[in-house]
Amino acid sequence: MKRLNELFDVEADDKIESIHSDSRYVVKNSIFFCVDGLSVDGHKYIEDAIFQGAKCIVYSKPIAYKHRDIVYIKVDNVLDELNRVADLFYDHPSYKMTVMGITGSSGKTVVALMIKDILSHYLKTGYIGTNSIEYDGYVEQCPYTTPESIFLHQKLNEMVKHDVKGVTLEVSSHGLALKRVDSVHFDIAIFTNVYEEHLDFHGTMEHLMSSKAKLFQLVNEKGYAILNTDEVRFYNMVKDDLKCHILTYGIEHHGDVMARNIQLYIDHSEFDLQIHDEIRHISLPLIGRCNVSNVLAVVTTLLALEMSPQQVIESLSYIKGIDGRMELLQHNYPFHVIVDYCQHAKSFELIFKFAKAVKTSGRIIAVFGAPGRRNVNKREKIGKLANEYCDQVILTAEDYRDDDIEDICLDIQKYITKPVSVIIEDRSIAIEQAIEIANRGDIILILGKGHEQFMASSIGNVPYPGDKYVALEAIHKIFEGGEEDEI
Repeated sequence: MKRLNELFDVEADDKIESIHSDSRYVVKNSIFFCVDGLSVDGHKYIEDAIFQGAKCIVYSKPIAYKHRDIVYIKVDNVLDELNRVADLFYDHPSYKMTVMGITGSSGKTVVALMIKDILSHYLKTGYIGTNSIEYDGYVEQCPYTTPESIFLHQKLNEMVKHDVKGVTLEVSSHGLALKRVDSVHFDIAIFTNVYEEHLDFHGTMEHLMSSKAKLFQLVNEKGYAILNTDEVRFYNMVKDDLKCHILTYGIEHHGDVMARNIQLYIDHSEFDLQIHDEIRHISLPLIGRCNVSNVLAVVTTLLALEMSPQQVIESLSYIKGIDGRMELLQHNYPFHVIVDYCQHAKSFELIFKFAKAVKTSGRIIAVFGAPGRRNVNKREKIGKLANEYCDQVILTAEDYRDDDIEDICLDIQKYITKPVSVIIEDRSIAIEQAIEIANRGDIILILGKGHEQFMASSIGNVPYPGDKYVALEAIHKIFEGGEEDEI
């Protein structure tokens, strides 16, 4: 709880028990911030907020009527003021722990969770991102990859109360553009990669990269920027404007940390890890070249945290696969099933190339769809990629929202001419069909949902068991009691 005059330069000393930017959650003795968002203007809900119990209204547009017993505070930018107050209301939580922000088109979740898993062996470490919110044995669903400011500071404050010493935070380009982390104190900022994504929101690649670059401007001179030298455009854009220390990693381009002689297998990866002038051979239970790059980002971050190269090498033994991210399912039959979140056309290309590189016999069977409404161009791209790399394709539901599932699949199928392709709208049945037709040596790729156990539709999130669990249940159902020779 705070007094109003602790948060603003006003005489009123009303006690404030909560702060809100959504009138639906306003309670007694609270502040309501009238944020003018992308689709909703908070000024329209001032009366609702007062009815719910708000004692103070922070606004920027003219108000037709003011109640006598309500404190009204006019500001130039409500969102900026919300960030300032959220940080103050929750006692500056990000200053009380080491905060590591990870941005990039893909790899954020993997890097954030691997760092969290490693550091948790040494001290209490939290995580906030796409998969969940985790700290001190507590796990809950995260509403967005990067939550809005009030919720974010609230969770950071809860972590401080649980004596959490560090947190990894996924920072999306949306979150940066919408100022969700503007009042967060970052000690380390990590960049993975940048692909064409969310251009319906950002407009151009330049604007997209500028949004991601904002994270590194939030790190002060004592902090570190961890940059991927293989992403030449972004590296060159930010490297000369940073006030913090810089550490780099790369595969194709020189960095402080590098991977050489990479060998990819269906169930693990091996490479020579070079830290400055020291080289060690590494074998890890992660698959795909993208995960090699992710490991380099983790290693570089650990160096920034003042771990010695020897300690870093030893800590890599704590690395494990991440749920729904290039996850090879464990079962006893002679074919392989990989589940991946795979949100971008580039991610489809990388996983298709990986499957082709490690396949020794059999077919590549892909199960996927495409989200509705957003990024219709993605359908053509992933259809053409499947046409190039796959032997069989089953098109199915993915977060279809207001679109018709069959229409989405037909849009993709237009570009698939060489492989056999079918449409099975029910995702669980589609996955079961892929398992049922599996032969020895086949690689089944189940793409697009990863860890998620819901399907976004026009009526909201619909419960869904999850790709991993549907696939394992199908394997159990179809092959239980069968002999491997029968496959």
